[in-house]
Amino acid sequence: MRRGDQHPTVLLIEEDPLAGLAVGDTLAEAGDRVAGPLTSQAASLAWAAGRAPDLAIRDLPLRGGDGCRLAQVLRARGVRFVAQGGDARDAPRLTKPAWHRGLVLVLDQLAREARP
Repeated sequence: MRRGDQHPTVLLIEEDPLAGLAVGDTLAEAGDRVAGPLTSQAASLAWAAGRAPDLAIRDLPLRGGDGCRLAQVLRARGVRFVAQGGDARDAPRLTKPAWHRGLVLVLDQLAREARP
């Protein structure tokens, strides 16, 4: 699912638009397709209503919600995700501000674990 195989779509949820653009650029440089950055739980749920990304990065806390509903939707679709900041008990968590290359490494690990 990563680099050598196909380019995954990563749903990027980041409340700070500038931070989201910087993380999105890092993911794109690593070969990912980036959906976002989206800045709220409502926007993320609307995007996910008709699509399923391969992986996701979820900023905590989210504008307009604590992120639990979004986590449920992603989990129900089998989407592996990492939480950035906040108090995430439902996903791997990176303290904010996370090193962008660290996010890429964590997503690589999640993708390897998701492969059949």
